Amino acid sequence: MAARRLIQLLLLLLASASLRSAEAPILVGARRQLFVDRKFIQSDAGISLRMNPPAKAGVALTGDRPWEQGWLTGSGYVAEDRGSFKMWYTVIPPDVRPGEGGLLCYAESDDGRVWRKPNLGVYEWNGTRANNILLRAVVESNVFIDPSASDTERYKFVTVLTDRHGLQPPEGDGMYVYLSGDGLRWRLHPKRVFPFRPDTVNHALYDTRLKKYVVYVRIWDPLRKIGRVETADILQPWPYDQSVPRVMVYGSPREYPGKHVPTAFGYDEQDPAQSDHYNSAAVQYPWAADAYFMFPSPYLHFPEPPKGRLRNEGLLDVQMAVSRDGVRYERVERWPYVECGLEGAPDSRQLYMLTGMLRVGNEIYQYYAGFPFTHGGYQGIDESWLKKLGTIFRVVQRPDGFVSVDAPMAGGSFLTPLVQFEGRRLALNFNASAMGEVRVELRDGGGKPIPAFTFDDCDPLHGNDVNRTVTWKGQSNVAALAGRPVRVAFRLRAVKLYAFHFVNDAGERLQ
Repeated sequence: MAARRLIQLLLLLLASASLRSAEAPILVGARRQLFVDRKFIQSDAGISLRMNPPAKAGVALTGDRPWEQGWLTGSGYVAEDRGSFKMWYTVIPPDVRPGEGGLLCYAESDDGRVWRKPNLGVYEWNGTRANNILLRAVVESNVFIDPSASDTERYKFVTVLTDRHGLQPPEGDGMYVYLSGDGLRWRLHPKRVFPFRPDTVNHALYDTRLKKYVVYVRIWDPLRKIGRVETADILQPWPYDQSVPRVMVYGSPREYPGKHVPTAFGYDEQDPAQSDHYNSAAVQYPWAADAYFMFPSPYLHFPEPPKGRLRNEGLLDVQMAVSRDGVRYERVERWPYVECGLEGAPDSRQLYMLTGMLRVGNEIYQYYAGFPFTHGGYQGIDESWLKKLGTIFRVVQRPDGFVSVDAPMAGGSFLTPLVQFEGRRLALNFNASAMGEVRVELRDGGGKPIPAFTFDDCDPLHGNDVNRTVTWKGQSNVAALAGRPVRVAFRLRAVKLYAFHFVNDAGERLQ
């Protein structure tokens, strides 16, 4: 009996060793890694993942020019480009009703707070070119900067063109791409790339990980969701399932995509029954590895007439979803990322996030458009409604601060899977304030603490920092462990932990 037990124990130990050896380490290299999901949490106690809303920072842009005094829309893109901050945004001029087209405009800033609207001399409006207008456009469109393109095609504008808007699509109604070498003067590429007219802000980006273009478009399945198109050449027709029947919505003659493309994000059984989602505002986060964020606007539908006041009416705020690959997005929490303002405020009824974010020192700026009337609410306003509707606001987020591992005052801990790193030191982005504390321990593949890198050796981390180096008895050099599979153990008290980063240069700061 004793011999049998001994054999069983040996077999169990061998199986355990085999499993450990079969576990492939996550290659983190020397890139920043975010705690946006449980990828780096293998086991834990007393911790939780939390979504962290940004701080509202006031008005960034208002419709103070004559051509903007119809409607400042939620279609826009911000980027740092060649030493300055730039914003492309869409307005509906006062002589045009919603749904009948608009104007693509441009603003620039030195600090991301105060924005200028230069007189560009590009587009004539009401007999003058003294304006910041770039071209006729619709809300279902957005600009992006293509890092893979030649200088003459570096800026791209993905848009819907229809005869209804007088935009004269060369190959029929659908989606097209404008090209530009400076982001100001645009030329239309004549090829229709998508034979549908998705009816919200449709946004494209060049995914530097995939080395392909990704386009997030409105789909109906059966209500509003966000679809995803992936293509190696954004100027050629995009792939979609041609066997799927086309979708007609609300009796509209336009054709919408449905199951023609994969769903990247959509409502589920945890959402209110009468709700769906508007625009994606999706970004590939440039300051860390394998992190994508989406900022959709959940739309809570009010009852339709005769029970309700207006057709297609409701409220919207902004949520946040995360992804490691940009293919499928999930929400960490369902709380608003940006909530509606107090009743009567200019952002009290509808919010839409502009695409893109700006890094300004140790802050990230994002922008959203806010409205004091409900979705569909303009139906209840007579012709005098043409009066500066819509405001663009700024919010401030901490670098990497979108999601955190949180531990209470009672404490918590977690252990990562095996990771393999490059670098000389380990840096953390965390907020322990005054009473919190972080300790870190490095363990070998078998889970044993590595001498000189134990919790007891670790100098406790306090305060609030985006790039604090971990030390063990005053020493930070972990180069001897580089290239080896290790596990990182965290012991936390009253802490928000956002990111970790094995850094090559002992003096390197957050990129």
